[in-house]
Parts: sequence; structure tokens; C-alpha cells
Amino acid sequence: MKILAVIVIYNPDWELLGNNIRAFYDHVDGILVWNNSDAPICLSDVRELQPFFNKTIYKTQHQNVGIAKPLNYAWHYAKEHGYDTLLTMDDDSVFHNFDTYRQHVDHHWQQNGLSLCGPTTLATKQTGMRKVHHLITSGMLVPISLLDKAGGYCQLFHVDGIDIELCINLACQKIWSYCDYDSLLQQRYGTPATKKWGPITLHSPNYSLDRLHDIFCNHIIILRKHHYPLHLLWHIIRLYVIGFVCKGVLLVENNKKAKLKAVFRGIKDGFKYNIHAKKEAS
Repeated sequence: MKILAVIVIYNPDWELLGNNIRAFYDHVDGILVWNNSDAPICLSDVRELQPFFNKTIYKTQHQNVGIAKPLNYAWHYAKEHGYDTLLTMDDDSVFHNFDTYRQHVDHHWQQNGLSLCGPTTLATKQTGMRKVHHLITSGMLVPISLLDKAGGYCQLFHVDGIDIELCINLACQKIWSYCDYDSLLQQRYGTPATKKWGPITLHSPNYSLDRLHDIFCNHIIILRKHHYPLHLLWHIIRLYVIGFVCKGVLLVENNKKAKLKAVFRGIKDGFKYNIHAKKEAS
């Protein structure tokens, strides 16, 4: 397994980013850092990344282009430079045991053939490599040959839905996704907010208005495009409607009226979108 890690950064916490890279640095063959930030990396930031420069390349277009474009750039770069696997990472994720994760995935691929694989992001009693409907982008190990089959990452979306679209795209070709429940990725979602209700403390990702709109719009488009798979419908209801809206927006976050409007606008736009309007670029 020859791995190119790609990290898409947006105004990151540089110390956290350093911990992120340090957690897998010794176990990958190259690193591509794509900067979506509002400003170029300054000298003090460069010092944080300097220990990793001997296997790192840096790219930017001096604007936030989302994650599909950088991931597709990494896909083509990997093919041209002899890598066979991508490790796709957010800038605010940290592996607890990447070496173990890599070994488990390598063994799984040797025994069962290539698939999409990812770590768990929650402490759980489950163990081993288990088939799942979808994985998050951060921490996913993706064989280049499977990206070829998928036609790359869907560039219809800015951020949200790209991971689920890839998993469902390949599942339609009988290529499955697996979660390694023995490997943990610590992942931060949004700008977390908390609120106490008596003895209970509720947590919420506290996403922006635009992000809430895109989450609902994009997942409705995927739901329609793939003929309403029940597992995705349940995922939208459980995580987004109950988790993000009922618990997060209504019980934890401020600006509730504007956020509910963003959610309903996203749902409306998702159903209005013509899924046959244009061919998706790779």
C-alpha cells in the first residue's frame, strides 16, 4: 500500500493540524496540503508544518473551492506519481492509532478485495471490520482503482454529501464500505456548542446557516438521485433532523428562526434541483 494523504485546510488550528499530521506521518508515503483558507499561510504557520516538509507538497487557489476539487486533484496526482491509495483528512481530525488502522485495512483488502474503509469516530463496544452504508471523508482509505470506477469525487457539492455520494456510487457497483471499529479518529464537527438542561448537557455542532442549507440540500439530491435508499433516508432523519435540528437548533443553539429557515430552504432546493440538468465533472 503506497499512501498519499490529502488534507484540505480552512483557517485551521495550526497546533491541531500539526497533531493531525504527526499521528499518521510515519505511515504514509506523501502528503498533499490544499489550502482553502481566506489568507495564504504566514511564516509562523509554516514553522508548524516545517517538520513535515520532506514529504509534503502544498497547493492553493487562494480561495475556498470546497473539498471535491482538491480531492480530485489528489486522485490525479496519485495516479501520476505511483500511489495506489488516498488517505483523505479534514484539518481538525486526529487519529489515535493510525498504524493499527493501516494494518487492519491492508489485511482486510488482502482477504476480501478492495473496498472503502474508515475508522470509527465514536467510542463503541463494537470491534473488528464491519460493513456499513457510508463513511465520513476524514480518515477514509480509498484505493485509486476504486476512484477510477467511481469517476472521482462528485463536484456537484461544496463539502457535505461528497463522502456519502462516493459510498453509494460504489455500492451500486457492488463495492462496499467498511468501518474498522478497532481504530479511532477524533473528529470535531462544526463549532461545537453546549447547553445544560438540568442534569443533562446537550451538545451541538452549531453549523452556520449556509452549512445547514447545504447539508439538507445535498443529501436530498443524493436521496433522489439514488432512488430513495432507506438507509440514507434514516440517516437524514436520525442525524440531521433529530440530531442537528430537534436537539441542536431547537434546544442548544441561538438564532433558531434563521437556522430553521436555512434548513427548510435546503430541503426545498434539494427537491427543486434537476438531477439530470448537467453532467458532474471529475
